[in-house]
Amino acid sequence: MPLVTSLTQSSRIDGEVVFVPHAQAAFKELYLVSGAAAQLGAHGMQVQEAQWEALARAARQASAALGARDDSENDAMAAFRRLARLCDDLLDRRAMGHACPSILWRDLARAGRDIYEQLGA
Repeated sequence: MPLVTSLTQSSRIDGEVVFVPHAQAAFKELYLVSGAAAQLGAHGMQVQEAQWEALARAARQASAALGARDDSENDAMAAFRRLARLCDDLLDRRAMGHACPSILWRDLARAGRDIYEQLGA
């Protein structure tokens, strides 16, 4: 069963975490912008400045939605946290002037695929 809708008001229904719409929208945006950037990066193509900015914004919004709550950890939450962490790692590498190898981009794409069904996209 996919996650249907914020962590700030999450609840459990039949063992599944249900999110309010703003958290689901943040996760979906992170999935979309990270996937677009990952396709470029994994193929050695340049990620444009606007895409980096969109990735940073989406990562901030998703991290805020994820919060520090550990009581709602399940497979879906672990997948969302992994995607957010990979985005943060890539953004940190870029900020430090380090290259982002294609393997990191492929990991990002894989993490996105892992949560695709959770979003009901």
